[in-house]
Amino acid sequence: MVKDLCEKNGMRRQLIIPGTLQQNGLAEPRNRTLLDIVRLMMAHANVSISFSGDALLMTVCILNHVPIKSVSVTPYELWYRRKPSLAHLHPWGSADYVHNPTHRHGKLGLRATKILFTWYPKHSKGYIM
Repeated sequence: MVKDLCEKNGMRRQLIIPGTLQQNGLAEPRNRTLLDIVRLMMAHANVSISFSGDALLMTVCILNHVPIKSVSVTPYELWYRRKPSLAHLHPWGSADYVHNPTHRHGKLGLRATKILFTWYPKHSKGYIM
């Protein structure tokens, strides 16, 4: 199926020997960079490995908003044809507070719940992917 799709679109497939990822000269350095950043973010936030997917999403999002060597613009600009705004970026793994409209503790009671920031809600102003 993949072979037919490649042939139909004029692409040449190159297979590598299993277990020798170092043969892939383009993707492997990028994967290493991504994983290095993810490990650093998770260590800094002191969170469990279950947050690795969120850390990876945020890492890719950030890297899409910064310039790369091969072109003079960011990947975001190449895709959307406009400069990205960085004003909404928030430190990953930081403590945040979410308003709790159903508080029942009187005037001086807590009106927010403490949470750990890992990703922007999909339908919020801060969502950037």
